[in-house]
Amino acid sequence: MFVFLKDKSIEWSSLQDYTFILPAVSVGNIGQLSVDLLISSLRCDKLAKVDHPIFVPVVGSDPYDDIREQGLMTAAELYISKEKKLVILQIRGLLIKEFCADFLAKLVDWMKKCSFTKTILLSSLYNYERVDSQLTGSPFRYTITSSVKSTVEEELKNLQWSALETRRSVWKEGTEEILFFPGGGYTNMLNKLCGKMNIPLVTLLIFCAEGDNIPGVLLITGHLNRWMNFVPVDNDTPGWKFPASWKLFFGAPPPLTMY
Repeated sequence: MFVFLKDKSIEWSSLQDYTFILPAVSVGNIGQLSVDLLISSLRCDKLAKVDHPIFVPVVGSDPYDDIREQGLMTAAELYISKEKKLVILQIRGLLIKEFCADFLAKLVDWMKKCSFTKTILLSSLYNYERVDSQLTGSPFRYTITSSVKSTVEEELKNLQWSALETRRSVWKEGTEEILFFPGGGYTNMLNKLCGKMNIPLVTLLIFCAEGDNIPGVLLITGHLNRWMNFVPVDNDTPGWKFPASWKLFFGAPPPLTMY
């Protein structure tokens, strides 16, 4: 599934002390934009391309450097930061639903083989699906699978984050409480697979809507940085480096001739 770039091959077993971060293709593209910000700020190196029929093909110029242009970007790519002991998966293309189960199964098998010290999913949920207790306060939430180490769970509690509230299932009779991920893409399926395979997974997510979600991206990456200390913080503001591709987030400015 992974196609290494020239002279970039590594043994997966060498990543045991690394953290793995990936996005969900979810509402507002929060996870993907957050991963963009991490890759740009940490100057991660491209390690491999991801080849699977789930991805609608896409190709474009280097999204992180508009000056040096170090090659083309494709629908899904794997990045690494040896300095930060970090592996990041970025997904840019649309996903074909029929291939999702196969892709996630292969991804989880690979995660199991790598034995990452932490695995973090960045996701988002529809803000109109909130229950009463979620209407006030921070839109940020987190979830963990049962195999997450107690030390990691304690770290998250010390940060005073709010865990995602459960809610009664509308598909089953009775009063069973479940985690509900509306608009979260494959968030629910990946959590279930990781739980089944005993892979420790921490999911960070926020409630949002479509549109300009840069504030939401800064919120979720800011919380992630409080936990992982990836970039230095000055006056409570992390030193992020915005990707070059964000300069034309909503296209080029309107031509002056139209006025």
